[in-house]
Amino acid sequence: MATIKKILPPKDGSKPTNQAMKSFLKDSIHYNDVIPKEAIISSGSLILDAAFKARSGMIIRLVGKGAELGKTAQSFVYLGNYLKTMPNSKGIYVKAEGRLSKKKLEKAGLNFVYNLEEWVEGTVFIVCCNIAESIFKLLKDQLEESYQSGGHIGWIIDSMDGLILEDDFKKGITNGGMVAGVPKLTKLLFRHIALPNAHYDSLGIITGQYAAQIKIDTYAPNAPNQGSSSNGSSAQHQADYVLEYQAVNQGDLITENDGKPDPVTNKILGKFARVKVLKSADDVTGFTYSIPIRRGSEYRGAHQIWQSKEIADLLIAYEMMTKGGAWLTFEDDVISDAKESGIELQPKINGINKLYDYIEENESIMEFFRAKILKLIDTE
Repeated sequence: MATIKKILPPKDGSKPTNQAMKSFLKDSIHYNDVIPKEAIISSGSLILDAAFKARSGMIIRLVGKGAELGKTAQSFVYLGNYLKTMPNSKGIYVKAEGRLSKKKLEKAGLNFVYNLEEWVEGTVFIVCCNIAESIFKLLKDQLEESYQSGGHIGWIIDSMDGLILEDDFKKGITNGGMVAGVPKLTKLLFRHIALPNAHYDSLGIITGQYAAQIKIDTYAPNAPNQGSSSNGSSAQHQADYVLEYQAVNQGDLITENDGKPDPVTNKILGKFARVKVLKSADDVTGFTYSIPIRRGSEYRGAHQIWQSKEIADLLIAYEMMTKGGAWLTFEDDVISDAKESGIELQPKINGINKLYDYIEENESIMEFFRAKILKLIDTE
């Protein structure tokens, strides 16, 4: 029969010994002694960076209702900027679906390796495996090992839909049993890696395809809708950000001139990627942002995001430039501010495409306006 410990009345003026907490901190697995730095990691887009801040220690979920919407490309941009920001950092890319073309690797602008001897600071190791337990253990162990040696790990799982539990894999294709779904795998991943990822200042990115409509409130018949990924509510609750890449329509195409695209008279220069924030650590949940993406094999990594167009369009939107016909003119106070920063602006530019080129070809001007616009619309 169990004995009941007698509860004694408190002693006057006595202080708690905190023995329970001391025992916990001594004997339990915890991360109280590991203080993350939470460094800001750029998305590569001025518009997204102004709207919300991705930081080391976060897990970002990228979903979409189809293929080729930009999820993998954006994950590479985040990883590339993580490697530039965090000291002694390396990357891991889990190739779970088997769909990683040579062209996509080249456009990523990252240094990918398959051999362990080549996996050094600034490189990304491609792991060709889709056994969930093996991947989760690798990530958890490598994050801890790298932290112990003063390093950092950024990782991508592309995608959760391609993972399978080892027991389900062993059942074989012809076995009639139902294998574990993506929601179960996602929950398992977060249970094992969420805390170490946050405290070791890692950056995790997981991608997923559309499967079914998911609700944050399981009792609500329809709304609110928190996403269209195949990862279940655990992705919405546990990821720091959930970004949905929406389908591209003809109206999202960026052409030389207004109107219907034509291969000769009105060439396609790029497209707008429409990104809806399904969950955020900031107050931007539910907002959709249009990010200009440049067309052309010469644009790689973050350069695929058309920052000079972002800046030019915002200069006009914030009335730092005025339009008169084809001519675009900088406001006098903008010219004066630039001069104080040691930058001489060309007062007038003929044509919007010339403005894009002008900003693109002058790095100091691009950085001047980037800082100025961020100050206007920054969330912090």
